Amino acid sequence: MAPPRSKPTIIIACVLLSFLAATAFAAPAAAAAPDEATCAPSLQRLLSCLDFIEHRSDEIPTPCCIQVKRTVAEQPCCLMHVVRGNAARLIGPEYDNTRAVVNVTAKCLGDASVLMSITRNCSGKPLPPLTPEFTFTTAAVPPPSSSSGEQQIDLG
Repeated sequence: MAPPRSKPTIIIACVLLSFLAATAFAAPAAAAAPDEATCAPSLQRLLSCLDFIEHRSDEIPTPCCIQVKRTVAEQPCCLMHVVRGNAARLIGPEYDNTRAVVNVTAKCLGDASVLMSITRNCSGKPLPPLTPEFTFTTAAVPPPSSSSGEQQIDLG
């Protein structure tokens, strides 16, 4: 017959087992919700554009365009946070949304057709949150108006 265990040993074993069980259940949840579930990676990539957007530079830096194109390839609907002004509300009053939407996209994407395509493809779907803390931006993007046959981008 095994000798009886002391109470502290049993308590430590229970705490350790509880921790391991909690970790085992949390791991699949973390794997199912990667950082790509938010637009935080896109927001971080677009920080290379901030000097231009906030009028600290007159030129759009080359890394900015590289990161805009990467965002179009990896998280295109996240650009809707820029178009809708959500990024401006998060970053602060120096953020010039017109420079972000008009100037940066014109230089980096060529013309407005890419942004219009993204607007069409992301319309009616909830956007991923901008960051885990700022989930106010998850509402569905309204579909673009097509009353005159021309596509217009809603900047506000």
